[in-house]
Amino acid sequence: MNKRIPISPLALAVSLIFVFGLGFGISTSLKNSDSQLGVLDEAVEVIAASSALEVDRDSLRRAAIDGMLKSLGDRWSQYFPKEATTAFKGKVEGKFSGVGVWLKNNELGQAQVVAVVPGSSAENAGILIGDLILEVDGRSATDLSLSQVSGLLTGEKNSLAVIKVQSESEIRALEIIRQDLSANQVLISTLEDGVTVIKISDFARGTARDVRSALATQTSERNGVILDLRGNSGGLLTEAVEVAGTFLTGGAVVEFHKPKTAPQVLKASAQGDGVTPLVVLVDAATASAAEIVAAALQDRSRAVVVGENTFGKAAVQDTKSLSDGSMIEMTVGYYVTPNGKRIDGVGVSPDIFVSAFDENISAEGRALQVLDGLVAAAATRG
Repeated sequence: MNKRIPISPLALAVSLIFVFGLGFGISTSLKNSDSQLGVLDEAVEVIAASSALEVDRDSLRRAAIDGMLKSLGDRWSQYFPKEATTAFKGKVEGKFSGVGVWLKNNELGQAQVVAVVPGSSAENAGILIGDLILEVDGRSATDLSLSQVSGLLTGEKNSLAVIKVQSESEIRALEIIRQDLSANQVLISTLEDGVTVIKISDFARGTARDVRSALATQTSERNGVILDLRGNSGGLLTEAVEVAGTFLTGGAVVEFHKPKTAPQVLKASAQGDGVTPLVVLVDAATASAAEIVAAALQDRSRAVVVGENTFGKAAVQDTKSLSDGSMIEMTVGYYVTPNGKRIDGVGVSPDIFVSAFDENISAEGRALQVLDGLVAAAATRG
């Protein structure tokens, strides 16, 4: 089973307490019922019939579901209305329709751009990594969950999205045409000194296949590999394990812990490259599945990790579809690295710290220096 471990914390609008509190506050008693679902439906009808404010029944039901998830105390669980599930599933498959941005919630709960699809409408319009999404088609994003903001950005091909974004202190209004997009999760290039750079933007279906295929078609000898996971917000666990296995010769990649179940050790295949010098680049936006890959390669002494402390998300979510086409995503367990470390809320600490804002040296430059040292050490040992 593919488990999704996305970066997005839930921004909840209305709690379950509010829904029931309003129902009882108007002195209307709910009938006893053997079905708890029936009670919820009764509450919706009572509120809709008696409220002095205009009420949308679907919004009340969504608020009730949001409230139940909030009561779990789990910041990762979230509800996807029917209109938002297409975008969610499209990201898993590496295909989607929209303006071409990946989002996360920043520390203030605002929708922030963490990646821009190359060649997309968003890139052409000048949207930048770090921009805040303030408004979409006249609707404020302030009180919306990340899935709702994402849902507003998707739509019919060639439809117009009017977006208000904030870059630092500047607020800009942009008109962007939505387009069909196929996310190119893997970009591979070769530097003049024979170093292969593998940039993975997302662990969607087929990511590991693309990495292996691209490496297999290289004809020149590799003097080292830079695996760039910066800005990678996660994705499918199976793809992450296979990518890590590309650079390991068997052994543990990660351990999955689920309540009332024995821990499950997920292992790499025995056919990976365990020799070529390897550096992994990470930053504060490297999260979930990407953190699993970085932690596994670090714990197994297979790679040197360079960059910033990662996001810190190792809780595991699984999805359940509801009868109306909507979907609930819930935390079902957590991951532990090969050395037994829990990185949820902590992140992966790099072996060599390089700030993204350091003007004196770039993470890429430091990675090349590290690779030079690894290559020299390998030659000495030989």
